[in-house]
Amino acid sequence: LRPSVPSMQHTSRARQMSRSGCAIAAAPWRRAGVAWRLSLLALGALAQPRGARADPDGFLVMSTPGESKIMWLSLPENGDFAGAVPKTLIDTGLKAPQGIAVDKKRRRLYVADPDAQKIFAYQLSIVSGRLVADAEQITICSGIESRWVAVDGAGTIFFTDEPQNRILKVVADKAMRGMVTPEVVYSDAAEVNKPGGLAVDNFHVFWTNKHFGQEAGSLVRGSESPLSGGDATSLSILAKNSAKCYGVCIAMGNVFFTDSEKALYGVKKFGGPVAEVSGALSRPRGCAWDGDGTVYVADRGAGAVFSFASNMHVISETTLTKAFEIEDAFGLAVLTGAARHLFALPSALLAACLALLAA
Repeated sequence: LRPSVPSMQHTSRARQMSRSGCAIAAAPWRRAGVAWRLSLLALGALAQPRGARADPDGFLVMSTPGESKIMWLSLPENGDFAGAVPKTLIDTGLKAPQGIAVDKKRRRLYVADPDAQKIFAYQLSIVSGRLVADAEQITICSGIESRWVAVDGAGTIFFTDEPQNRILKVVADKAMRGMVTPEVVYSDAAEVNKPGGLAVDNFHVFWTNKHFGQEAGSLVRGSESPLSGGDATSLSILAKNSAKCYGVCIAMGNVFFTDSEKALYGVKKFGGPVAEVSGALSRPRGCAWDGDGTVYVADRGAGAVFSFASNMHVISETTLTKAFEIEDAFGLAVLTGAARHLFALPSALLAACLALLAA
């Protein structure tokens, strides 16, 4: 879609006005042409081959409660983890880390450690293609037996209080101050019964229940900011197919969740038929979406992480592929490289402007 070529008369007039210093104000077609070229150059800079960047496009982060560690792996471009060995991210200061979440925008890792009864935070960075956690461990809150944590795009942290049947949150501007009193999102609701996995999408919070799921709901959706008192009218039960469920993750319009024994299920975010995606797992736990088309599932019993294509228009049974082995896999989270593309855009535009000025 090239901008129209101006007539010879307009070109002559523009040249005359250029000599008087008024060319840009009197020639909107020229500005359009410059904007067009800038857009093409910027898009070209963003569309460089993936191999041209020094850092990986993303990382998969994993918790191993039995070893009191947080591990990581780079996400391969072709999805093939052959020969990959998980690397240690954190191996001190934790007791039994379970649920984990990554704030992609702020590059912060949150860890729910029920044995320590704390929610911890770490600042992440990428150094020479490796994922690194800052040595400082920040305690977000204490005295809460939480096994799962999630964070939304605004940086608000959501986590469970399993013994008290509560869903809690801490807003972003308070999160890194340490030792804050969390807000109650839902409490004393029949649909919160020993809450398990947790996931958020900036509008809703989704959780599984580990107790009486066939009555309270195996998977429940609520508002991130309900009316005072955790208004139960904002709650929707999306599934009642399993008594005890664990992990949950959102992949576009789909929600996937695991039971305690062998199954992975899926349902649409706003309800519909619940489908069994796989029944071939062994003690599945957390799951995470890579932001593209793959969901990873931690299988604690098999000592491995599995993957499958998540972009299902109709959720149905599919084959899961073993991605790699990791002992005592539990929580999963993904840090993608999307933020790097956004930060690179101004530099690309600047380079484009300089190129045009030099032309």
